Amino acid sequence: MRHLTALFGILLMSALAIGQTEKRPFQVPEPKGWAKESINLPPDFASDMKWKGTEDIRFAPGMFKADATDFFSYALLFWLPDDQKIDSVTMERELLTYYRGLAKAVLASGKRDGVDFAKFSLTIKDAKVKTGKRPTGEEYVASIGELKWVEPFATAKPQTLRFEIQTWYVEKHKHHCVFMCVSPQPETNEVWKSLREIRDGVMFP
Repeated sequence: MRHLTALFGILLMSALAIGQTEKRPFQVPEPKGWAKESINLPPDFASDMKWKGTEDIRFAPGMFKADATDFFSYALLFWLPDDQKIDSVTMERELLTYYRGLAKAVLASGKRDGVDFAKFSLTIKDAKVKTGKRPTGEEYVASIGELKWVEPFATAKPQTLRFEIQTWYVEKHKHHCVFMCVSPQPETNEVWKSLREIRDGVMFP
């Protein structure tokens, strides 16, 4: 639990967190046992990000337990106004800035050093099935990504995170959705089913 508290402290340290009672133009499923958080973009720990919007996160129960089968597995929705670019080059830049900033902030809070953040790398490419239609009717574009970084919360060791990314446009609200299922776990792990169910359950009432 201390790792979750540490993360929330990082997210909240500049009072950028969004009130959980604030009415949102979308709904993200909240599975039993999963934690959640909402923040503004760019977050304080990655102020160099160009994306402006909001982020909603759902953390698997074992998110910060290194020996858990769902360790560091979570879903996040970036809700971005229609003037924000979401092409793969922009996503690589913005997400790499995000994760470098997150790792720096967390590792600094634990007085751990010696990490070369410049060596973090992220690649994004088209998924095998590049396009499709969501349950709510929007056309999406699918990508996959791989981040090589140092996991800062539980192990402070190198980790490879896999991303399944879908982007789509919500005409009703003039916003882009960038939805990411994220985990270091193998594709056969049951957590991927849960992450995809969260993604497919996003609604726009």
